[in-house]
Amino acid sequence: MISYDLVIQLGSQVKYSPAGYELAPHTAMRAAAAAIALKNGIAQNLMVSGGSNFGVRYDDQQLLKPADFSFSAFADAAFMRKSEAEVIKDFLVNEYGVESSRIFAETISATTEENAAFAAILLKRRPAFTGSEKIAVLTLLYHMEKALPLFIQAGLHADALFAENVLADHDPKWINKICEYYDTPRAGKQYPVSKIRLLLTEHKSLLGLMQ
Repeated sequence: MISYDLVIQLGSQVKYSPAGYELAPHTAMRAAAAAIALKNGIAQNLMVSGGSNFGVRYDDQQLLKPADFSFSAFADAAFMRKSEAEVIKDFLVNEYGVESSRIFAETISATTEENAAFAAILLKRRPAFTGSEKIAVLTLLYHMEKALPLFIQAGLHADALFAENVLADHDPKWINKICEYYDTPRAGKQYPVSKIRLLLTEHKSLLGLMQ
């Protein structure tokens, strides 16, 4: 696999309960792939992009009490919980032993469009980036179809780095888990599971499955 100066992992659902934070299954898959990419030299550094979602960064109980979802309720809502990116970074550091200094958490964006926009702004502002770096976007196939064009539109010349390819190349046991995941339609689309299995088994990119 190609080595990238920076991989941008797109955030996704994080759950909060009094017991702590938990990654949703698809979020955990992306995080596992990001950890492998960092440890195996696929990524030199990682940006995790993901800010708020109800029930995590914002206290949904406070926000949803007023019938009109008023500005005052929004202004007074608890903002003490962590963003998706912060939770994922903690997971990578604490569960996978990744060095914190190799992960930047972008904690503002709330949509895929904002993932792309804020990443582009940050990279233009950071003196450590010259614009000549090799960059990849890391997410799952069903999300990459939407995400990659948005990053290109934002002015970032990024490659697609499929979490499924990273996981399967690292350990073939992941192939069955990935195929089971795609037995159910994702983002309203049923993907060809047999084709996914074949490509992963042959260590080939899922890029050809994108429309």
